[in-house]
Amino acid sequence: MDLSSLYSEIITEHNASNHNKHHIAGANLTEKGHNPSCGDEIELEVMLEDGIIKDAGFTGVGCAISQASTSIMIDLIKGKSVKEAKLLIETFLGMIKREITDEEELEVQITFRG
Repeated sequence: MDLSSLYSEIITEHNASNHNKHHIAGANLTEKGHNPSCGDEIELEVMLEDGIIKDAGFTGVGCAISQASTSIMIDLIKGKSVKEAKLLIETFLGMIKREITDEEELEVQITFRG
């Protein structure tokens, strides 16, 4: 299986599963996101305890990529400290903004960050 097919399969699975697409009872942090160019809307709900992300979920509408990437992000940040989660998010944003394009640099950052 080539890398492109693998990425497509991961996006399809996360988009279809909805395992992170739900409200979080007791959430003490919410963040809304809206992409005016395509209409995607996401509301992230997080339960923080002592600086650790104990649980997270999201609701909203959007394309398969926005839904899947939100779900994947939630899987990555659960159990992490706020500091660790921010580093992962910075790496992700650097990738999508094409500020991080070197695969070696990306691998080092991902390995270093967890």
